[in-house]
Amino acid sequence: MHLSLIPLANSIKEYGGSIALAENEAVYSNIELPLLKDTSRSKAKINIYYQASMGQAEYSLKCTGGSVTIKASGRVGAYYALQTLRMLGRFDEGVCRVPCVEIKDRPKYKYRGVSLDESRHFFGKEYVKKMIDEMFRLKLNVLHWHLSDDQGWRIEIKKYPRLAEIGSKRAYTQLGSATSDSFEQKEYGGYYTQEDIKEIVEYAAARCVNIMPEIDVPAHMGAAIAAYPNLACRELETEVFGYFSDYIPNKRGIEAWNRPVCMGKQESIDFILDVYDEVAALFPFEYFHIGGDECKTLEWARCPACQRVMKENGFAKEQELQKMLTGILCRHLKAAGKRAVGWNEILNGGEIDKSVIVQCWENKRLPLCEEYARTGGSLIMSNHKSFYFDMPYAMYPLKNTYEFSPGKYGITPELEKAVIGIEGELWTEWMPTPQKLEMQLHPRAEALAEAGWTDDENKSFSDFLKRFDSIKGIYERLGINRAADKTANPKNIIKRFYYIYKIRHGNSNIEFLANNKLLQKEAAASTAED
Repeated sequence: MHLSLIPLANSIKEYGGSIALAENEAVYSNIELPLLKDTSRSKAKINIYYQASMGQAEYSLKCTGGSVTIKASGRVGAYYALQTLRMLGRFDEGVCRVPCVEIKDRPKYKYRGVSLDESRHFFGKEYVKKMIDEMFRLKLNVLHWHLSDDQGWRIEIKKYPRLAEIGSKRAYTQLGSATSDSFEQKEYGGYYTQEDIKEIVEYAAARCVNIMPEIDVPAHMGAAIAAYPNLACRELETEVFGYFSDYIPNKRGIEAWNRPVCMGKQESIDFILDVYDEVAALFPFEYFHIGGDECKTLEWARCPACQRVMKENGFAKEQELQKMLTGILCRHLKAAGKRAVGWNEILNGGEIDKSVIVQCWENKRLPLCEEYARTGGSLIMSNHKSFYFDMPYAMYPLKNTYEFSPGKYGITPELEKAVIGIEGELWTEWMPTPQKLEMQLHPRAEALAEAGWTDDENKSFSDFLKRFDSIKGIYERLGINRAADKTANPKNIIKRFYYIYKIRHGNSNIEFLANNKLLQKEAAASTAED
């Protein structure tokens, strides 16, 4: 029997038989669970009890003798047990019959995240809540929210109103692919007010999801510089860019593309600190992402103010200016009770404070990350080949995510203690709609959930596929798009290369459009079987 459960629990004992439960089944709990309206009813079939010896996300669940008993040390473990019950009983399909089992469970990693880039495309408050609901269902616990980049600034900053007034809008948007010279000449924009942010943060917290904001510095600041040109080394009047890669700007000779903020101006550093203060106050989570990726240093090499700062500090290379900024931000965030997280390029300028968490994203071994782990630093693994969910399945099939291991990227067993978790990335350059985003996310999110929760010795890709097959019916009911089996697990190597070529050279939607047809075929086949 294949239990309808993703991620798979780490200890399962099956007894045979099942228990019928109602959709509004009575629940008793001596743990406060705000999402449940009534947890005090007597003679309940579902009983939740406090057990102090368990970890925060740990739980036990026993379904025998006509009732369900859950034990946990707090609401996180209790809610995760209820999500397990929800899947086992197929509540989303209206089945509500739970197999008789005994489960003891806890996560492999404490950090199990998904990112959402809303600079490139903006999805809005209600959609973010829907995504949080999906994370809750899969026991994913961190939403990494990418709120600023060259193509749009997405959060209200009261001290700098032009970030919303100017930085949140672009006049055009690149279409097709990174190498395409086709653009939609139409204003595109949107941002979250601080009240919106508070509402979403509260919604996420109730569902055991922490939100980590990212304000990416010192590069990827095109939208901010368009609003406040004084932040850059050269004060040029620039636009919020609608390019989604450097291919077209380089082809057109546009040097203003992806300029970093000036490290020779105190006003630029003060701007970042002011923004971080406002953002940090909105997000209770202890982690704050400072970005730090893909910083080109040519502007700094030409800037007299940056060169003066280098000379004053005895820096030999421009990358040390970024190391200086990382140090400033780390100390500033520490004073606010926060811990900085940054992309792996922050290690390029030299040694940094070990309190900084480094997020490894590149698709190769990273000796600097290995050394950082060896000397006491912490890592989040988001390696491209396993966790870049914006990439086509033709390039990175579902198995890449499910069979992730730190060892594939040089993190040996003795260094694995440095890995606090894993994260799937949703860069939205070519995801203008929720339907496209969801196809890229599901079933990768399910594979990510199991890679982050289930111990290696309990995992099996073939078994995972059978369990996913058993729950596919819920996606239409929940209003969630997904990749069809033949999309997520492509077999035809010629078609794979064809899709990859077309996606790179003008048609980023070819796999998405083919998937729509495959889902129709799957639905027709399922109807015929019924």
